[in-house]
Amino acid sequence: MVDVEKTSIYIWGLTCEGCALTVTRAVMALEGVESAEVTPDYEWANVIYDPKLTNPEEMARAIEAAGYGAEL
Repeated sequence: MVDVEKTSIYIWGLTCEGCALTVTRAVMALEGVESAEVTPDYEWANVIYDPKLTNPEEMARAIEAAGYGAEL
């Protein structure tokens, strides 16, 4: 059984569902991310991940690389 953790990351710069989809894809591309829910209305990403394979800092870097701001 894989131990998973959940984190929430504040994101700014989201203006539409397309932005949310871009951020979701960036986070889901990281090894160990099981699910990511990004909602532009609330500007949060809720992510379930395997802490042995990734961490919130890597997720924030992926979000920033996609062109958005991220705060843990």
